[in-house]
Amino acid sequence: MTAASATPAGAAPTDDAVTAALAPLAGGLAADDYRLDIDRTGDFAVTLTVVAGPEACADCLVPQDITRRMAEQRLAGMHRADWRVDVRYPKDI
Repeated sequence: MTAASATPAGAAPTDDAVTAALAPLAGGLAADDYRLDIDRTGDFAVTLTVVAGPEACADCLVPQDITRRMAEQRLAGMHRADWRVDVRYPKDI
């Protein structure tokens, strides 16, 4: 069973399914010493906070809009495409 098929159609995905869907994005950020914190703000809404580690590569971080779109694409396969994704970067926190 994939993360996208872990819940019935129309049902809100579990937190584990959301985390699994966003794992590739989190892994890419981790390679540059960033952590991705995921906060569910609704059934189909998340706030993603990118937290810089001590060795974070500031030049490696793509613009927030790109991160948001990448997350939306990862989540779109989870029963609906209209997720609300807010992204916060280190400069915002």
